[in-house]
Amino acid sequence: MRKILLISGLFIALTASVASAGGINLNWNNCSAGTSPPPLQDVTFACDTNTGLAGTLFASFEPNVAQAVNAFEFVIDLQSAGSTLPEWWQYKATGTCRATSMTMNTNFATGPFDCADPWGGAVGLQSFNYLVGHSGPSTARISGFGALPGGPEPINVGSEYYGFALRIDREKTVGLGSCAGCPEPVCLVLNEIVLYNEIGAKTVLNSPRDRNYVTWQGGAIGNPSGCPLATPTNKGTWGRIKSIYR
Repeated sequence: MRKILLISGLFIALTASVASAGGINLNWNNCSAGTSPPPLQDVTFACDTNTGLAGTLFASFEPNVAQAVNAFEFVIDLQSAGSTLPEWWQYKATGTCRATSMTMNTNFATGPFDCADPWGGAVGLQSFNYLVGHSGPSTARISGFGALPGGPEPINVGSEYYGFALRIDREKTVGLGSCAGCPEPVCLVLNEIVLYNEIGAKTVLNSPRDRNYVTWQGGAIGNPSGCPLATPTNKGTWGRIKSIYR
């Protein structure tokens, strides 16, 4: 009963409308306002080739106040439909099956161009962690950041901005040395984007502007939206990011 109530509450939180300005979006292919290519909630893949991209996750945002930013952090949580996270969805860490198959991008100079680019290709440092089993054996948490080495860039209320993209390739999907689990449904939730200005003050965006989750292979996990909503965290500091440049 407790699990049913929790899932029901999470679904309500996911689908509730946001009255205030600002918020975060997560889509495949493009930002929420995209037209070419169009943004997608769900991506399906026949899992029959090792070449090309399986999909690109686009995290975008609208600020709730006009400001100037020169760093950001983010948190994405994901969960698979099975009892454990499949090998195909294990990235980054040494020894994982597809350690190099997820990469981060903040340079939108070559498109798509449907939302504004607040970084102008100038993010000097970016990185992300991928922690398997963060909230249980079928889960993982992606947390990362980017920082401008120069002056801050202005952003305004009413505009949707590209935040970052995560590219997922198809390596080790089939054949010798392949990683099991590509067909398994997965959901991913963008829990927050934190914006920093030049003096370290931060703005936390953790409400969906349009939709802050996507699904893979249908993502049918627990409720009609396919995505349980994990708990946001807010542990980042500007000092940690700034110290990298010293």
